[in-house]
Amino acid sequence: MQPTDSNASALERGWEAWRRGDMAAAIGAWTPAADGGDPEAQFQIGLLLMNLDDGQRDLARAVQLFTEAAENGHVEAQYSLGVVYQQGLGVEVDEAEAAYWYGRAADANHAPAQCNLAGLYESGSGVSQDFLKAVELYGRAAERGYSPALHNLGVMCENGIGLEQDHARAATFYRLAADRGLAAAQYNLGVMLASGVGVARDVDQARELFAKAAAVGHALAKTNLERLQAAG
Repeated sequence: MQPTDSNASALERGWEAWRRGDMAAAIGAWTPAADGGDPEAQFQIGLLLMNLDDGQRDLARAVQLFTEAAENGHVEAQYSLGVVYQQGLGVEVDEAEAAYWYGRAADANHAPAQCNLAGLYESGSGVSQDFLKAVELYGRAAERGYSPALHNLGVMCENGIGLEQDHARAATFYRLAADRGLAAAQYNLGVMLASGVGVARDVDQARELFAKAAAVGHALAKTNLERLQAAG
């Protein structure tokens, strides 16, 4: 559904209020369009209601609005519903329902949805476990440069899950994700560099990667960094 001129104007007024920090005015601007079936307005109100402070948060209404928007083809709403059902935000955890909505968004080439759906196939949560399907979905998300998918392909490649075990190829995936700032990939690549598995041993580069990951709170990276520093 394409927004009408009046809905587009209402959406812009809502964004102006949001930029001012006036969330009540934003919701007020978007509500008539949402009530009229505009999926973008439905999604934006749902997103606000999901993320407001505890006293103003309304998870049940947010889920209702996400559902309306998702059924109208709003891809971000479809992905958000996947997160809602996977994490149990305002609903009972239902990984099969999460997989359904991730699948709808994944079909529209939404990389985070592809990655999350791949994780469900990898673990067999809500769907039948299927490592090859997981690799396919991670691969589709990785093609769009999505760093968690690149990292997860590295993990599968390093451990020979759904892919032939190949430490050098795993290191390549980790490096691609690490270069995009993903702490988990920086840590895993640092481990490989510190030990010389799959790559030439390079303690200085490992130390640098551990430091980057530790700076954003990666506990194991902090521990390994301290060990390298203690060893000189």
